[in-house]
Amino acid sequence: MSSRGGKKKSTKTSRSTKAGVIFPVGRMLRYIKRGLPKYRIGVGAPVYLAAVLEYLTAEILELAGNAARDNKKGRVTPRHILLAIANDEELNQLLKGVTIAAGGVLPNIHPELLAKKRGAKGKLETPVSPAPEKKPKPVKKSASKKMSGKKAGAKAKVFIQSCTLSRLGV
Repeated sequence: MSSRGGKKKSTKTSRSTKAGVIFPVGRMLRYIKRGLPKYRIGVGAPVYLAAVLEYLTAEILELAGNAARDNKKGRVTPRHILLAIANDEELNQLLKGVTIAAGGVLPNIHPELLAKKRGAKGKLETPVSPAPEKKPKPVKKSASKKMSGKKAGAKAKVFIQSCTLSRLGV
């Protein structure tokens, strides 16, 4: 045996493993340095960034998985991600300006467009404003309505015949 102790080969543990996160800490450091080249970056900054991104990703994927299960699907699609983000208040606030490709639109039908139900339970849940009341216009009585019964009908017939004859030039 030699006087020196035996050297153990130690495998390098990544900073992600040391921090206990899945997202790559070294890559986060590289992205921060590329974005802010003249600043010094502390050792905790990329770890914190990786942890935050991992948490947000896990939260979105959990909600999207629930949405996929609700739609009886085994695979998470962009549509499920969109529905998950839209139904969560905080994620919706965080990602309100984001467009998700192939996500579609949120299902929304205006309540006034829905058909009214008839019967005892036919009242709409949202109150509909009543139509403005119109004042009745005074009705002028025509000469034919003043005449009663057969005389009015006979006068109207004669009037119509005379109008048609005058149009024909007779």
